Amino acid sequence: MRKPVKYRIAFLIVAAACFYVGTLFLPETLPDIILSFESIWANAQWRNTLLVTLAYFVFLPALYYFWIIQIGNQALWKLLLVFSLSSLVARYNYPEKLAYYFEFITYLKYPIIAVLMVIEILLLVTIVKALWGARKLSGDPRIHMLEQYEGDNIYEKGSKEAKKLELALMFAHEPASWYYAIPRFSRNHVPAIANLHLWSAQWWHVSLVCVVLVVATYASYLAIALWSETVAIVVATLVFYLIVMFIANYRVSKHYSVYLTKDKLMVNNSWWGMTVISLSNIKQVETGSWTAASTQEQFHFGRGNANVKLTFVSEQKYYSGLATFIEPMDTLYLSVDDPSALRGICQPQQHAE
Repeated sequence: MRKPVKYRIAFLIVAAACFYVGTLFLPETLPDIILSFESIWANAQWRNTLLVTLAYFVFLPALYYFWIIQIGNQALWKLLLVFSLSSLVARYNYPEKLAYYFEFITYLKYPIIAVLMVIEILLLVTIVKALWGARKLSGDPRIHMLEQYEGDNIYEKGSKEAKKLELALMFAHEPASWYYAIPRFSRNHVPAIANLHLWSAQWWHVSLVCVVLVVATYASYLAIALWSETVAIVVATLVFYLIVMFIANYRVSKHYSVYLTKDKLMVNNSWWGMTVISLSNIKQVETGSWTAASTQEQFHFGRGNANVKLTFVSEQKYYSGLATFIEPMDTLYLSVDDPSALRGICQPQQHAE
C-alpha cells in the first residue's frame, strides 16, 4: 500500500475517533463564567469544550493538510471539507450556548438542497441518456469523458480545464456503474487482454458486500429514524443504492480490469481507481517478478507479486476514489493472470519507436 493511501485511511480513522470521543467529552450545558484562559481551564466543562474545539478546528485541519494535501499532492481548497464537517458536528453536539454560533450550517441547508435538486435532475437526465446510449457503446463511458475533456498538458494550462475533467469523470461514474452492473448494457464491450488479481473479482466478495449493505441500510434507518424519519429514509436509500456500484465493481474486476480500446490501454484497479494509458506513452514493458514489499511505495495494482512493469514516457494520471483523487505516476506494476498477453499488446509500440 502506497504512502498517500495509508495516510488517507489513517486520517479517516483519526477523524472518526476524534468526533466520537468529542461527543463523549462535550458537556450538555456550560456554566456562566468570566471568559479568561484561567477560568476556562479551571472549569471542567469549559476545559473539555476547549480541548474538543482544538481537536475539531486545529488538530484535524492540520492533520489533513500534512497527511492528505501535502503527501497526496491535493488542492488546498479541500481543507474547507474538514472545516465544514467539524462545523456540522459542532452544530449538533456542542452545548446550546455554543451551538448557536454554528447555526449558519442549518441555514445553508436550503441553498444546498436546492443545488442538490438541480444536480440530481441533471444527473437523472444524464443517466437516462447514457443508459439509452449504452446499448451501442463498446467501451467505458468514463473513457468518453476523458476523450472529450482531456487534452495535452491540461493540468499545465490551468485549473479550470482540470476541474472540468474531474467533475466530468465524477458524473461519468454514475452511468458507468449501471453500464457495468447490467450485463446487457455492456454486452458489446471489448474483451479483456488480462485480468488483475483482485479480491473484488470473487463471488464471495460481492455476496458479502451485498449482505453488509442490507444490514447497513437497516441499521442506518433505525439509527436516524428516532431523529427524523424522512432523513432516515433518504440515508437508507442512498446506502442501499451503493449496491449498484459494488455489482459494477465485481463485474469490472472480473471481466474488464485490463483491456485495449483503440490505441489506449485501460487499467481498472477495481471500480474505485482507473488509468487510461496511450500506447505511445508506454516507454517499456517488462515481465518478471516484483515482490509486494519492493513495490509498496509504488503504484501496484493487483494482489500478490507483480509480474508486469510499465514505464511511461511522460507522467501518467491515475484517477482514484471515483476521480476525487488525481495522482501522477511514472511507473506502474501489475499483477495479472496473463502477463505475456499484455506484453504482446504493448510490445509492437516499443518496436515502432
